[in-house]
Amino acid sequence: MKTPFNYPISIYVTAGIACLAIMMLVDFVLGPEAEHLNAWAIMNKQLGRNTGIPDSLAFKQLGLWGATVVMLLINLLFGILLVNLIKGIIHLIHAIH
Repeated sequence: MKTPFNYPISIYVTAGIACLAIMMLVDFVLGPEAEHLNAWAIMNKQLGRNTGIPDSLAFKQLGLWGATVVMLLINLLFGILLVNLIKGIIHLIHAIH
């Protein structure tokens, strides 16, 4: 039976971690302009470091742990989307070929 989630959970977790790494890199480059959910600032605050970047909107409203959970859930969803997008492209290529 074909379902959208027929891969092991480790594939989705790996894709979520890749999305988190990309998000952190983009937030590092953007700096204070990433004002809604700044993954770079959140991860540094989790590690006890001060980045000098002002608190993001998610951090102000949800606190450190709430913003961390939101950040992880968003990146897990992006990871699921990424896996399904790649799977769809592979199916499309096989259907054309």
